[in-house]
Amino acid sequence: MNPSLSNRVSRAHPRIPANYKYFVSCEDKSFDGITHDISPGGIAIFADHDLPPAHELSIKLFIPDVNLHLDAKGKVIYCIGNPHPSRQSTKYLIGLQFAEDVLEDLFTKNTRGQVSRHTPAQTITISAPAKLCFELLGCFERYPEWSSGVKQSRIMERYPDGRGKRVEFLHDFFLNRIHYALDFSYDDEKNIFHCVSAGAAREILNLTGSFIFVPKGKDSVFATCELDVTLSCVPSPQMIQYVSSILMRKEMYNFKKFVESNPK
Repeated sequence: MNPSLSNRVSRAHPRIPANYKYFVSCEDKSFDGITHDISPGGIAIFADHDLPPAHELSIKLFIPDVNLHLDAKGKVIYCIGNPHPSRQSTKYLIGLQFAEDVLEDLFTKNTRGQVSRHTPAQTITISAPAKLCFELLGCFERYPEWSSGVKQSRIMERYPDGRGKRVEFLHDFFLNRIHYALDFSYDDEKNIFHCVSAGAAREILNLTGSFIFVPKGKDSVFATCELDVTLSCVPSPQMIQYVSSILMRKEMYNFKKFVESNPK
């Protein structure tokens, strides 16, 4: 939402630019379009219809990142001329405040010192030799090329053979950006990666994992990712389902495409 407005909503979370699909209905009109940004407290939308401040309405929002259809009540905080015509050729930018903390529930904050442990695992088939998969997974600087979540990756320490030992990541995770570091070890004979926390984010108390490549044939492998994560919070069931199935499998298929395009 526009921070220059004196009547803006106070925010404990950052506004995240996002092109999500919305549908708004109120007493005298209904319309759809694309969002400008989103936060747990509200959204800003591009629209060709003006709405007066304090106007109450119903909001439907589809967030593909978490496969979520959101239905909420809200009200108009501001309605101004579209200051971003290069992004969307609409007449107005409208700020909407949710009546309830509908997005806060996706990731419940830890208020009682509770922790939670999760052990997701996924397996896919990659049409490439195991050694190529093994080598490309070790190209940490190239992670932003295929991982939708990793925005930056930096090798902090290397083994004598030049391979990454400690790697720092900047990861986009829905409405948060998380910094963490992992120590990696390699089993060259079995084509297995191991990792363990070496500087966890506030949200991650501990993370260990392995990525295993088992030959299926001459030029095909079963690729399995196994994680053991302890969090300093208790995620909602929706978030657990999203991370352990949708997100994890999506990232593995991103790696599959990266390998099968055979970049070197």
